[in-house]
Amino acid sequence: MFKKTRQFLADVKFEFKKVTWPTKEQTLKQTGVVMVLTAITSVFLGVVDYGLSEVFKQVIG
Repeated sequence: MFKKTRQFLADVKFEFKKVTWPTKEQTLKQTGVVMVLTAITSVFLGVVDYGLSEVFKQVIG
């Protein structure tokens, strides 16, 4: 069991060496894009939710 664990950790270390890590600037830029898209999606879903709520209020009551 320890041999398999040791081999697994060695493989993980080897694979991590192949990873191209983003720079700080890339990380900040991508985080900004995610935050903007999340905000846009939230507003869109809020508007759709409000609109459907009003439609159902008119239909039901």
